[in-house]
Amino acid sequence: MATIKKLIFAPLFIIVFILLIYQLSPILKTYDLIFSLSPNILIQLITLSALISLSSLLFILFSTLALDWKLVLPVIILAAILPILFLDKTLAIICAVAILVSLLMSFLFLENTLKTYLTFQPNSLFGPSIRHLSSLLILVIAITYFLAISKVVNQNGFQIPDSLIDTALKFTPQSQNAPQDLTNNLLKQTIQDQFQTFIKPYANFIPAILALLLFLTLQSLTSLINLFIYPLIWVTFYILEKSGFIKFTEEMRPVKKLV
Repeated sequence: MATIKKLIFAPLFIIVFILLIYQLSPILKTYDLIFSLSPNILIQLITLSALISLSSLLFILFSTLALDWKLVLPVIILAAILPILFLDKTLAIICAVAILVSLLMSFLFLENTLKTYLTFQPNSLFGPSIRHLSSLLILVIAITYFLAISKVVNQNGFQIPDSLIDTALKFTPQSQNAPQDLTNNLLKQTIQDQFQTFIKPYANFIPAILALLLFLTLQSLTSLINLFIYPLIWVTFYILEKSGFIKFTEEMRPVKKLV
């Protein structure tokens, strides 16, 4: 029964992490999401950020209750091999190793925190661990995205997404003497040609810039979402305590004061 209690959050973490990797898969195949102003793309990025925050929360909760390498390590390994189910082989291996290292580092950080704290304050204890793991997962996603988009750019080149050009054309005065479709096509081609000439000397830096933009976007969204994680942490431990799932003890410790 004690082991079941320690593993209670493990299935939830794995389920959410599967959703995270599944949501990541289509993002690695395009760079449109960095520039698109579509509400659907914004929802996709917010969903990905929410899954990052929720995965971090559930892993920290699971690790806190388990706090045993024999229980935590198999779950970490299981989470690390999940990219193999959804990503290309080379990307999956790199992503799996990065996830393995990130989860191990987070558990070591949490383990040290739980060995040295003086009084149990869930927000101050687990908030930094959740933010730390979220940042590591975003870094893993950014590195994986860099490798994936480098392949896309090398094969197909880089062009301004049509959605961004279409948005810009809405604010461009149109000629009344020519069909609008023809004018738009000519403008699109002109913009693409000028853009290709401009970026040609910097083509090798484009994947890194795109990965950095994705990292900053996810980091900003996740930071906002993590603000809602703190009350969720407090509510979770309040319910666990009131239901008798966990218990606390009080200790009297000697203190040293200068007289």
